[in-house]
Amino acid sequence: MEIEFKSLNPKVQWRGAITSLLLFCILIFYTVILSWDITCVDSDQILVIPKGASVNRTIQLIQENGCLSNSDVSVLKLAMTVTSRNGKVIPGRYTFKGISTIGNMVNLITTSSQERKKVTLLEGWTVEEIADELNRTLQIDTYKFISLSKDFNFVHSLNIDAPSIEGFLFPDTYIFLSSYTEEQIIKIMVNQFFYNYKKHIKRFKGHTSLSMREITTLASIIQGEAMHNDEMPTISSVYTNRLKRKMRLQADPTIQYIIPGKNRRLYNKDLRVDSPYNTYKYNGLPPGPINNPGLSALKAAIHPVESNFLYFVADGEGRHIFTRNNEEHNEAKKVLKQKRREIKRKKK
Repeated sequence: MEIEFKSLNPKVQWRGAITSLLLFCILIFYTVILSWDITCVDSDQILVIPKGASVNRTIQLIQENGCLSNSDVSVLKLAMTVTSRNGKVIPGRYTFKGISTIGNMVNLITTSSQERKKVTLLEGWTVEEIADELNRTLQIDTYKFISLSKDFNFVHSLNIDAPSIEGFLFPDTYIFLSSYTEEQIIKIMVNQFFYNYKKHIKRFKGHTSLSMREITTLASIIQGEAMHNDEMPTISSVYTNRLKRKMRLQADPTIQYIIPGKNRRLYNKDLRVDSPYNTYKYNGLPPGPINNPGLSALKAAIHPVESNFLYFVADGEGRHIFTRNNEEHNEAKKVLKQKRREIKRKKK
């Protein structure tokens, strides 16, 4: 038995092709609109969208907040229409930290407040610590977050020349949507890093020959050492002076970074661990940051005070004693050792 296949009518084929092409064009159009880049001039400012505000009024407020150019306004209005979000603006308090696309903006202002989570990520936290906090507050996949942070292709797609995303997740208080993926959160935090770097650090780049990665790496070491922001520029001067003299940095936070688990007392054997991050074993800065430094540490890295200090030692009360040479350094350690003995004696 023979079955005869009839070819489709040319008109039907033509219509099908046109329909497919139109759908493809709509998809591209939709994607372009939602991925349209925007920049907030002052992402730290809080914007209050009042109850009952129309889409036009909301967009006007956002523009006055410094987040939209005139062309961005038109694209946002179009995006609200094509996504059927007109009339769905949620009133409340907003910050636009790390918001870099029209799609991000649409999702944020039209998502229920119950799905918006306020998350504070502290200066000096590592990728792992940030992942743990995000898992606690947003139930993100910790393993996926850490894996993405170490993915070479993903890291470099964000214009970061470093072994991992460590150092470039800007510590701050954010408003995240509970629907955000691990990738979206990383991008938002990295965008906030670049925003602050451009605003506060890049314009002073002429003050140093260090690259962005090196500045951030130095800042992370300063962040790891300092308990008080006012000491950061002096700590920075010690490391800057050591770098100039080709001395090893001998920075304890770099050892803590390569030892598994929480920070603990260091022993001589720890200082011999073979790792490019071991600044007791290798000269210069480590390959990349050892934590995610805040703005004060970044500023200190590029603006150290002028000093002759080459050493410092913790005084046991959250501050440091700075010295110019090894003799002064040893004397400072003796004084502090004696001080600790006297405190122990008094407690008895």
